[in-house]
Amino acid sequence: MRNAAVLLALAAFGLLSCDGTRTEPKASAPGAAAVTVGGKRIDVTLVLTEKERRHAVPRLAAPTETGGHLLAWPRERFMKLEGERSRSSFDVLFLDRAGTIVDVRPLDGNDPEGVQPKAPAAYALLLLPGLAGKLGAKTGDKVDLSPEAKNAKAEELPVLKINGIPAYVELALSEAERQHGLMFRPHLSEEDGMLFAYPDEGRHSFWMMNTMIPLDIAFFADDGTLLNVNETPMYPDPRNPGSNYATSDSKGNARYVLEMNLGWFRKKGLVDGSGHIAPGTKAEIPAWAVKGSVD
Repeated sequence: MRNAAVLLALAAFGLLSCDGTRTEPKASAPGAAAVTVGGKRIDVTLVLTEKERRHAVPRLAAPTETGGHLLAWPRERFMKLEGERSRSSFDVLFLDRAGTIVDVRPLDGNDPEGVQPKAPAAYALLLLPGLAGKLGAKTGDKVDLSPEAKNAKAEELPVLKINGIPAYVELALSEAERQHGLMFRPHLSEEDGMLFAYPDEGRHSFWMMNTMIPLDIAFFADDGTLLNVNETPMYPDPRNPGSNYATSDSKGNARYVLEMNLGWFRKKGLVDGSGHIAPGTKAEIPAWAVKGSVD
């Protein structure tokens, strides 16, 4: 039942077909959009929706000297690209909304840690390995985006509302995604987080191994009631090298767990200075997180 529920959730979100096979991102055809890097035109496929972006890297075709891929978001944020089990390796140019390069990183198809920009970005341009260096692309340079690329409508992350307050969430639906969570990520945008959805309610415990940012870890019951919020330090913590990793446990049976930057729940008035939850605090659980029933 557990595996079936996970498959239903993935199928409903458009990541698996009804028979359980993977679906490919519906990116635009080469030539529909282009970028110019160091005077060289590169045709790009556009990857615009969250269900496409979420597992895009392992599925994308290998880039060429004149062809690549452009992942887009509607705002600048600290996105994470997972390279493990990818078909290909890439040079990644992270761009701000204006097309300025904010970071250049290699992405190895065998790297379980993936890559994240050092500054918020709105685009991730995936190129042939070595091409960024060949073209002299570096932080601060400008990449020209064609109108088709610049004006493409990128989809926002899924939204979870708590007492009407939005949190923009990446999803951890499968067992592997829940185990990996936010590990190896040095940055998390202020209003972004990760939502862990389980097939059933239960007692859940989270540990902070290889978690590079301190977090609020919030546990919600099946109906969205906020059970508890634990403020949890990073591990390893360079300021406290002798410390052990922290664990965070649900106070009651939880089905959903939300990780946000440390102090987010206090800043939003959802918990007070003593950590007590405001009365009636509840999340509006989206349809895609409830029994996999996404339309």
